Order: sequence, then C-alpha cells, then structure tokens
Amino acid sequence: MSARIVRFNKLLKFNSECGVNFYSTSPKFNKKSGQLVISCKRKNLNFYSCMHYGQLDDVPLASKGWNHSKSKGDFFTVLPILDGLPEETCSFKDCGLNDELINALNAQGINKATEFQFRAISTIESGNHVMLAAETGCGKTISYLLPIIKNLVANEATNLNTPRAVVFVPNRELAHQVGQVAEALATSVGLTVKVVTGGRTKKIMMNPEFEKIDLLVATPGALGKLSTVGVYRLNEVLHTVLDEADTLIDDSFIDRMEVSATLPRKLPDILCPIESTLQHVVSPKIHKPLQNITQKFFRLTKSVKPSHLLQIAKNNNSPLLIFTNKNQTCNWLAIFLRENGVTCANINGDMNYHIRIDQWNQFVRGEAQILSATDVGSRGLNTVQVKHVLNYDFPLYAADYIHRIGRVGRLGSSADCKVTNFVSGPEEILLVQQIEMAIRKNQQLSNVDGNITNIVQKKIASKMRETA
Repeated sequence: MSARIVRFNKLLKFNSECGVNFYSTSPKFNKKSGQLVISCKRKNLNFYSCMHYGQLDDVPLASKGWNHSKSKGDFFTVLPILDGLPEETCSFKDCGLNDELINALNAQGINKATEFQFRAISTIESGNHVMLAAETGCGKTISYLLPIIKNLVANEATNLNTPRAVVFVPNRELAHQVGQVAEALATSVGLTVKVVTGGRTKKIMMNPEFEKIDLLVATPGALGKLSTVGVYRLNEVLHTVLDEADTLIDDSFIDRMEVSATLPRKLPDILCPIESTLQHVVSPKIHKPLQNITQKFFRLTKSVKPSHLLQIAKNNNSPLLIFTNKNQTCNWLAIFLRENGVTCANINGDMNYHIRIDQWNQFVRGEAQILSATDVGSRGLNTVQVKHVLNYDFPLYAADYIHRIGRVGRLGSSADCKVTNFVSGPEEILLVQQIEMAIRKNQQLSNVDGNITNIVQKKIASKMRETA
C-alpha cells in the first residue's frame, strides 16, 4: 500500500501496551486486615490487599520455584479485587451527541459513557491526532466511532466510492464486527458503512460497484489493491483509524501498511511527523493484569494437560474459549474434545476463511459451547458472551496474555468470569512470575510489547550469534 492510502488526519487507536512502572515504598501491614488477593496452595504465600512492597524488597512468589520438578501440582489463584468504587460515568448528552446517536446506543443497552470514553470523545473532537490506549474490553470502538460519525453528519459526501473516514483492522472477523457496530450507529443518522476484506478483490476489480460511502472499514491488503486500481478513492478522507494498531504495526504487517506496536515503544518513522501533535488518552489500568476476574494458575506437566482439559470441558456449561500457541495444537484439541463427546468449534490462521468464519459463528450462536483458538481469536473480537478462558498453552509474551484474558471481564460481561492457566515450560513460568510480581507490587507489566514478530526475530538472531 502506498503512503498516500493512509492519512493520519484525526485519530489513531492503539490497544494496551505501554510500560510505565509504579512502585510502592510503603511498609508491610498486618495481612489479616486486608482483602485476600492471591490465594496459594502454600498458605504462607497468600497475598492481601493491605500488603505493600518497596522497590528493593524481596517479594515472595508462589511461582518462584516452579522450574523444579517437585513444584508440579502447585497452584495459586488471583481473586477479583472488590474496591467498592464504581467506575465514573456520564451521560452521552454530556459528550455532545445528538438524540439519534444516543437512541442507537440505548437500543444496544449502552446508556452511559465511561470516564475513558468521555475523555476519548472530547479529545478526538478537539481536532488533533489521538492515540487511545486502554485495557481490552473497555469500549474503545465506540469511543472513536461516535465523534467520527458526529463529524461526518456535518460533512456530506459528494462523490461515489469516496469515503470520508477509513478504519483499518488486521483481520476479516474484526472488520465485520466493527462494521456491524458502525452500521448500527451510522444508519441512525443517515450515513452509510462499507466493509472491504480480502477474498473477493479480483471480482470487485472486474465488476466494481459504485455507491455512496461515508465510513469504510477495511483490511489493509484488500483496500491497498482496490485503491491502487481506482475502485476506491481516498483523497477526501477526513479521519483514519488504526484499530488494534499494535497488530497493524507489527513487523508482519508493516509491508502491507507502509505506515504503520499494543502501545508502541517507538513510533514507525512514517508517523514521526505527527508525533509532536499526537495526544494520548490512556487508561490508568493499562498493562495491569485484569483484576475484575478470577485467574487460576496451575503448574502441570505436558502429559497431564489433556486429562485436565477434558475434565474442565466435560463440566463446562457456559461459553468457553481455549487458547493454544500453535495451529496444529488448536486443531488437535478440537478433534480430541469431539472424539470424547464434547462439541467444539475451532479457528486458527491456517484455516480457509469461510470455514473459519463458519466455526466462529457456530460458537457465537451457541451451537458449540467451546471454541479452540490461536491468538487470531484474542484481539479485538467481541466475546462478551464468554465466561471462561482457558490457556491450554500458556502464552510466551505479556501482550498475548493481556489480550487473551481480555476476552472476559469486558464491558457488558457477566460478573463471574474467570481464566484458567496451564503452565508447563520454563518460558511460560518466567511470564507467570512477572505477572505475579506485578500483582503483588500493584504495578504494570513492564515487558509488554505488541510487536511479537520483532521479538521472535530478535530471539532467533541472538541464538544464531550464540552458535556462530
């Protein structure tokens, strides 16, 4: 895609990866006076909300000795923190929205704007470039759609196939999901939404349709091809959004974007001209492991994982999302459960798109209560119906863990959501220790980097240097 295709006129949406650490130097308090936060098999390692550690304190971890063979069978549970303080909200009227948009939101059961959404909407309307950074599931999509749609109402389209707002997303599932949300809002004020994804680009080139388009949701590869041949013209775009921008600016996507990190440590060179004017709207919860859900960590050998999986699956009676690290494991897991009488759908990057979307829809419709997925199912998709996430393969990177557990405990999710983690390998244990340390010290994860491709390439290069 050429540089002219994506113009950063108004808005960039980045998901949740920024590394700022908060340290407490407060003294330790009597553990009996606080709420239990981490419950351990070894009760002497329990952690309470009133316990505080300084930067140089030796923090005891339940997972500290998990590399030892005798640790197998150990576990600890991170419990939801009940602080009793509801999140601040305000009316959408205070956000400056008209009655049509407010009614469209109310029809979806959305009646109040969160404090983050209020700040996001007002900052976007200021006319500057904006980076939204927040935990998954907090309603970032409508945070950028509402001010864009409000602005488009006042700027009527004049030419066919010439959108005035473009939202880039990394995959087809997310494109259709964002398109549905956008259409529900846009139609209430007489605007049109178009979704463009791969798989049909040749057919569209041969027989293009010409229509009024106010807001275009697209994957970068598809729009790159179609705009290059002139099917879509982007010269009148007022707003450009990178949704799930950490993925879109990952090294595996950079060639297709030619612009475009979950909140990047360093912006790509092509974004440097706007860096000085880029305003940040950042949630205070960003990069913190979610603590509105129950998270269980089990130290298991690989050989016992299937039996534990089957036990959970057999007793499951609500939507369950199971993550694996490899496509082959994802397929095997689904087959294993089906062979044992458990209905299971599965999605991964190796699957044909039409098969993948059919499997996803089976899960959404409730025809399959369990979905086996790789990280293709961890970013952006609305999984508000999911109550339980199982990391059959524990992720190797903090960004992936944050995105996976963000499939539950979302805005609108039930209050009894939980995450179960099977932990086996040394790299998995290292990440668990970092997560436990962040919770015990009430700080953000410091090693969150959404550019997984770059991390892997650096590891490979390092190993090559060691063996040279």
